[in-house]
Amino acid sequence: MMAGSVEDPVGRTRQYWRELVFSRLIPALFFSVFLARYLLTLWDSLHTVRQPSDYLFVIQQFLALAYFTMLVVLYSTRLPARGTDHRFAVVFIAFTGTFSAIGASFLPGGGRHDWLVLPADILATAGLAYAVWGLAYLRRSFSIIPEARRLVTGGPYAFSRHPVYLGEIVTAIGINLATAGLASALAVLYFVICEVLRMGWEEGVLERAFPNEYPAYAKRVPRYAPNPLKVLS
Repeated sequence: MMAGSVEDPVGRTRQYWRELVFSRLIPALFFSVFLARYLLTLWDSLHTVRQPSDYLFVIQQFLALAYFTMLVVLYSTRLPARGTDHRFAVVFIAFTGTFSAIGASFLPGGGRHDWLVLPADILATAGLAYAVWGLAYLRRSFSIIPEARRLVTGGPYAFSRHPVYLGEIVTAIGINLATAGLASALAVLYFVICEVLRMGWEEGVLERAFPNEYPAYAKRVPRYAPNPLKVLS
């Protein structure tokens, strides 16, 4: 091997190892913390079911567990990127937006509004279900930073171009709706703004990676929410 070569003895580059550590292992370990948390929460909730509304909470915890399990698996096994947008502002907003949604529920709240608990649980459960459905179709193409791996057009992607983002937005609103104070409300608002920005940046990456297929797909499928007339047709 030549002096100064970036390849290791088995022919793998330093870039390969950076990708493995920073783009696979570290994110997978990070999301594993939440996987363990929701596993424990689900186990506890199964032993405290007392009334019908408790079953909705159990379903919500199960969906959250499925969501973070999928993130761990998908980050560990995802496909090589065909296109990326690694500008500093894009990376900063992608990560801070993600963490703002996770951290919003830990910020000081404005008190519990009992009349909003059931609508909030329904919203959070519906959002999680939609996000999990999106991940099930996105599979090994998932990423936080806008990247293109393959063009997914089936399942929920036949109804809206960003079902995972949409599901995450609805979930974040639902989780914080009944207890949100000013700080958590601002965190959720920041998260929503970041998600909308990520949608646009991701579409630019996909259009460059799939110049023949993506414009036609974007023309027939709404960017945000599904069209009810199309869903019911």
